[in-house]
Amino acid sequence: MPRRERSLAGVVRAAEEVLRQNRVDHVFVGAISVIVFGEPRTTRDVDILVRIPDDKVPRVVQDFLRRGFLASDYDLRAAIRERAHCTIEDRRGPLRIDLAWIADPTAERALRTRVGVRWRGITIPVSAPEHTLVMKLKYGSPQDIEDALGILAEQWAELDFPGMRAFARSQRVGTSLAGLVRKGKALKDMAGSLSRYASAKTVKESLDRAREVEH
Repeated sequence: MPRRERSLAGVVRAAEEVLRQNRVDHVFVGAISVIVFGEPRTTRDVDILVRIPDDKVPRVVQDFLRRGFLASDYDLRAAIRERAHCTIEDRRGPLRIDLAWIADPTAERALRTRVGVRWRGITIPVSAPEHTLVMKLKYGSPQDIEDALGILAEQWAELDFPGMRAFARSQRVGTSLAGLVRKGKALKDMAGSLSRYASAKTVKESLDRAREVEH
């Protein structure tokens, strides 16, 4: 009987187990950070920034292989040497893990500011919402902008706005962030108005029903 297709949570769990057991510096970025801090969406990729010492490559590869992934010692060493990506396919489904080397100040910042989050029964290090939001603005596709707005809406009360603005300026998206914040505030105010209207309408309907009973 064929094994059941592995879920997104299952792939994340497997990747976290391998990297944690081998004491590899890492942080989940991209869609996983969006799902954790923003609104749910589909993805086929589990993006992780990593720093894997050369002597740990064989063990990391073997641990992925034991869990049913297609991993290659040669590919991982080549990615480390070239500071590039290494894709690890899941043999139990269509999902894949994309390991990217921590090779620039932005990636270093993602690692430094990562936060531990409990998600689907496992604690994982995830790129901070402020960092993810700014990087989404930098990438700039319609999906990226939608992701950024979702994080802004969900994390509004918890965000470090001064720090996020400073990071956005360093990435040359300060103006884009300002526009997104204005849009987010307008949507937030609109939602508050609708909520107050709905509450007032409910109270009025309750009073009307009470009067009908009295009569």
